Amino acid sequence: MTPELTKKQLRNIAINYFKKFGSTEEEKSNINEKFRNICGKTGRGNVPEELWQKRTHRKSRALISWKTVKKNKLTLEKLETFSGGVVVDFINEDYFQKDDNQQSLFNTLKKRLGSDEIVSSMISIRNEDGESSSHVQRAAFEKLKTEMPDYETHLIKRKPNVDYKGTGNDKWEGYIYYSIKGGQQNSILSHSSSSPQLFNPALDFANEEISLDIDLVLIYFAMFSIDKKVFNEQQQKEYDELLKMIMQLLKSSKYDDGNLFDYCNNHPCLLLEKGKLSDPIQIEQINIIDFSIKNAMDSRNLNIAHDEAVNKDKYYFDSTHNCILTPARPKNLFWSKQLSNMMQQNFSLNEYFKHEEKIVKKRKEKLNIS
Repeated sequence: MTPELTKKQLRNIAINYFKKFGSTEEEKSNINEKFRNICGKTGRGNVPEELWQKRTHRKSRALISWKTVKKNKLTLEKLETFSGGVVVDFINEDYFQKDDNQQSLFNTLKKRLGSDEIVSSMISIRNEDGESSSHVQRAAFEKLKTEMPDYETHLIKRKPNVDYKGTGNDKWEGYIYYSIKGGQQNSILSHSSSSPQLFNPALDFANEEISLDIDLVLIYFAMFSIDKKVFNEQQQKEYDELLKMIMQLLKSSKYDDGNLFDYCNNHPCLLLEKGKLSDPIQIEQINIIDFSIKNAMDSRNLNIAHDEAVNKDKYYFDSTHNCILTPARPKNLFWSKQLSNMMQQNFSLNEYFKHEEKIVKKRKEKLNIS
């Protein structure tokens, strides 16, 4: 290996290296898939089923709600850094209300319904809070029919006779989606017989450069899941060279709040036991073979965990990279087991540690345990 290796080349070398630790072809394949899917696929998040792109790369076209844009005070210029294109979703009453705090951006986005620009917009009427009642959606639908009597001619869809790809807002047209269910009335669905599959959730978005940094951070963590006690001299040399290369790239990968090497080496998952990767919630060691577990119901199955929870809905702008950082950012991710992910819920790691300490203290006091 030489220092001239790019991040992409080094990522691929590391992923292929990890396959060596599977004892069967299935385990090798599963390990390879786990790491290739770090940025190769996203979940559905808050994107309607019919509009979700079905697990495409993080850099793909993204859907973000107007409420999120407003909450995070994202400007048009910042939104334009969604390199695959972004669509701002006016959900339910959003489109029909005024917003004095961000009126200029609000008006601009309203004029971009279904546009081909890198920042476009749409209207959706759907459940966004998990409640069973459809009262809010039905009221918004009545407003839509009043203000846009021809709404049925503007249903969102892929453009005909255009080669489709997962980026760019020039591949689709229309700007309306609705899915109204619940209550005593009949369901009203705009796409009951079609699934355009257009968007990934913005909360999982990362451009190509940030995606590579995510890969390298999680690969670096995984390097410490390997048991080196059985290595011969040549195996140790290969491991040391690969680790050194990753470390060098992480040190040179700088963000507004520091470099990635410092983030990794100050993370609880590497601090709990020197030279080893640990699950910081259950305080259990993670072994490289754990990355071969595919069963999502297995409590040992490894997930990409977030320090700051996704549902906090926070987005940041990094001036060093001149782009938006979503919850899927390199300095917010680590590995944890399925059970740990369930235990952490919406706490940050520090919040969870404090919460756990309070519970242990309270239990000891109640049970008179010294």
